[in-house]
Amino acid sequence: MTFDTIGQRIFEQKRAPGFTFLVSVGSSIVFAKGYGVANIPADEPTAPETPFAIGSLTKQFTAAAVLLLQEESKLSLEDRLESYVPGLPNGSYITLRMLLNQTSGLHNFPNTREHNWPRQGIIRPDELIDLLRTDKPDFAPGERWAYSNTNYAMLAKVISQVSGVPYGKFLTTRIFGPIGMNQTGDGFLAQEGIATPYEWTGTSFAAAEPPLSLDLFYGAGSLVSTAQDISRWNMALLSHQLLNAESLRDLWTEGRLAGGQPVGYAMGFVPSMIGSHRQVWHNGYTPRAGGYCFNTIFPDDRLGIIVLSNGSAQSFRGMPEQIVKDVLGLYKRQNMGSPGEPSRIGQM
Repeated sequence: MTFDTIGQRIFEQKRAPGFTFLVSVGSSIVFAKGYGVANIPADEPTAPETPFAIGSLTKQFTAAAVLLLQEESKLSLEDRLESYVPGLPNGSYITLRMLLNQTSGLHNFPNTREHNWPRQGIIRPDELIDLLRTDKPDFAPGERWAYSNTNYAMLAKVISQVSGVPYGKFLTTRIFGPIGMNQTGDGFLAQEGIATPYEWTGTSFAAAEPPLSLDLFYGAGSLVSTAQDISRWNMALLSHQLLNAESLRDLWTEGRLAGGQPVGYAMGFVPSMIGSHRQVWHNGYTPRAGGYCFNTIFPDDRLGIIVLSNGSAQSFRGMPEQIVKDVLGLYKRQNMGSPGEPSRIGQM
């Protein structure tokens, strides 16, 4: 088996019109290839440089931006949300750490049945925050864990407030630019030209028309990127190029409730194990704006695996996860001297 065999087996299941699949070890990309198409009518093939809406992989970058500001003593993870974004329910009790670890109790968004959310074009963050101020909390801060995009939208606003520049510009200046993520951007203005998002109808794929503006997913799922660029991100984390050791430990260590119980979620990453291999990962999906995506790092193996697709979570969920298991198995065999390693294509 080779990495390409793994990708071909997934593609043959026809669970997404197209996807890209990349493997890096240390500071080198050892495999990168696109399968299928980015746009069905145009028959445009996918490639490692194809831009996708990456959904909740965005949360990794939001978390890192907060940690960068903490390294500069411009904020503390123990600061209260109310100090930066007034008027949110329980804001005087919610810490930035709770937002990062998803234990704040803030109600998830954007449920289109609950509010008349703006959906197209440029959407100001304050439009979203004004609506979120009217929601009731789901539980008291620190009492439970629940996944909520609201937590990361609040963190994006905090980043903007503290830095004095828009969230997307801060990421470009402090993260994307320094590590060469030149095809990565934020929100509606970055959305043109990405792989077309497709929904599964039960028998075929239908393009999301019109696609939702990525501005709606501010800080939580608003980024556009490529497999190549995300590999640069993984490598920068592994080499401590962006974050110091303490910040990286925070980024990858699961949070705890007020009573001390672990929650199984870190900061934009989920820490877990596959056998004896430590893994930190996150999936992503922006309905009607992007496809199901996955990024995982095995820190002790210095191994990164990225799968970006334009297929819906309904159809493609489980496929990247299978790729990760198969790649890890192949990686272990190669390390034991088995043949079959694909050609090294070099760092891109």
